Amino acid sequence: MKTEKDDFITKKLGFEAMLYCLKAYWENSGSKDLTDVLSGGEYRNGTDEPADTAFWEYWTEAIERVKTEGPMYKQLK
Repeated sequence: MKTEKDDFITKKLGFEAMLYCLKAYWENSGSKDLTDVLSGGEYRNGTDEPADTAFWEYWTEAIERVKTEGPMYKQLK
C-alpha cells in the first residue's frame, strides 16, 4: 500500500474518521469486543495491509464520510 501525498489527513479528521470506522465495524460485525477491532486492523505478517480487508474498507469510507458529511457528532444533535 503506497502512501500518496493526498492520503494525509489532519489529526482532527483522523479522529473523526476513527469514530465513523468504529461505528461501521460495530454495525457490520455486531462485536463490542475491542480485541476483535484491533485484530481486524492489525497488519498481516510481512505486509502493509490489514488482516481484515473489510476493516480497510470501513476506514477509507470513514475518511470520505468525514470529508463530505462532517463530524459524526454533528449528526447526533
